[in-house]
Amino acid sequence: MQPQRLLVACVALVVLVAGCTGTLVEVRSAPATIAESALSPVGYVHGNTTEVPLTYPVGVGPVTRDVTVYVWVSGYSRTVETDVDTDVAVLLVVSSPNHQVEGQSVNPFAQLSNRELVDQLLDLVVEAGAAAGTNVTDVADLRESGVQERTVLGQSTEVTTYTATVRYAPVTDVGTATATDSEGTAPTGGGATEPVFVHLMAVEHGEDVVFALGVHGESMDEAATMADLMEAIEHDAIVADD
Repeated sequence: MQPQRLLVACVALVVLVAGCTGTLVEVRSAPATIAESALSPVGYVHGNTTEVPLTYPVGVGPVTRDVTVYVWVSGYSRTVETDVDTDVAVLLVVSSPNHQVEGQSVNPFAQLSNRELVDQLLDLVVEAGAAAGTNVTDVADLRESGVQERTVLGQSTEVTTYTATVRYAPVTDVGTATATDSEGTAPTGGGATEPVFVHLMAVEHGEDVVFALGVHGESMDEAATMADLMEAIEHDAIVADD
């Protein structure tokens, strides 16, 4: 799969530097989170914060070694009940190692386009179970629609907003119907599709890269609120030893 090949390319140099001992190479990040004092005034709640290992076999000559990159995923959400539906806004904060080895970053997301980055961050959330309302299986038609300049972790950075279409996994609970689209028909492949806004931010901090990804439907106006929460991200920077 293409993302895995990209990840292997990012970490291959680490394996080479590790030498011929066959030792498992591990690189960790520090968690990035948002304090309750910033969440509660705007109605967001913390799902959980989970460390997710990404392990890949990499062949060096005749020997295959494993490299494990640990990333932290924190999930936050706001739910709004209406007369006809339930609207959910989800904000994800991900910290990934950006350790430099011989001038090369082991950040597993370094080579990804914004579209691929959105897909991979959502996949991480599925694996971590970090927030409610994140049963997204596909993101399509990602198109930039605006940029906000914000200060995150003491650095000026851009929060980019995209329009997109997402596909949600069908409901599989016993006694519950499969989700349908606006025409009342389950789309090809199962699950409902919905136009959404996606807000994406990335900033280097210490030896990590901190990403934030916000997703919500068109009926919610969360762009400013999510950008405010991104400005409230806290992260204990890890500084590499010389």
